[in-house]
Amino acid sequence: MRSLSRRDIFPAFGAAALAGIAAAGLAKPETLTAAPVAKPEGHSPIIAARHEYFKNIRLADAMSAGNPPQSYPSHPDYEIWDRKHFSLLEKAWDAAAFMADVPSKTWADVKAKAQVANKEFTDYCAFHVMENQSNETRLALSIIQDIARLSEQEA
Repeated sequence: MRSLSRRDIFPAFGAAALAGIAAAGLAKPETLTAAPVAKPEGHSPIIAARHEYFKNIRLADAMSAGNPPQSYPSHPDYEIWDRKHFSLLEKAWDAAAFMADVPSKTWADVKAKAQVANKEFTDYCAFHVMENQSNETRLALSIIQDIARLSEQEA
């Protein structure tokens, strides 16, 4: 029986490796079942805007929680606190404005818009002079709340 040397083994492995690489290069993507499926909402600018909106709202709410001394107008750090707080709110409002201007392409986009509208429009109706009891406003709020609620149930 003949013993195998490195000169005999490596060319055999090299040929097998090259054949595997060539086969993988020629394979069609549909046949590669191990590849993960990308979620459509992962690349949506509307989904990114929703994340930006809620991130900034959470940060602004955290700044306001517990009435920190900086939030009182007589406090010497009030102007700094107020500018930072307002900057966070402006970023959130800019994200909401972007979502209002960009048409949805998927149901995930519609759900993202409904989640932001559920918070923003409800707060808007509560804080501004608006006829909250009109049929039109109640219908709009109902649709927004339904979509937001149903999208949370699906997740």
